Amino acid sequence: MTRMPGKIDATVDVILAKNGDPAAFIWDRFEHTVIGQPQAIFTRHPWWETSAIPTLIDTELWRLDASRGGAEQHRYDLRRDADGSWVLAVDWG
Repeated sequence: MTRMPGKIDATVDVILAKNGDPAAFIWDRFEHTVIGQPQAIFTRHPWWETSAIPTLIDTELWRLDASRGGAEQHRYDLRRDADGSWVLAVDWG
């Protein structure tokens, strides 16, 4: 049975590798270790649809596979917000 992606939107602490890529994140008190190479994805905000001057044009997302303590790995999307905070956006299952 295939699981549907779940929107999480929870603030998480992210541990970065020396190259700046996410190496692990802490969610719900548990460390999730990144497996393999995370993929950086940038999405564009439709800033032209508002009358305000944009403060942020692109959203930085990282799609990655991670495992908690050797358990089954899941695919996740982490988002880095403009203030530098990290959000676990989606659990792809």
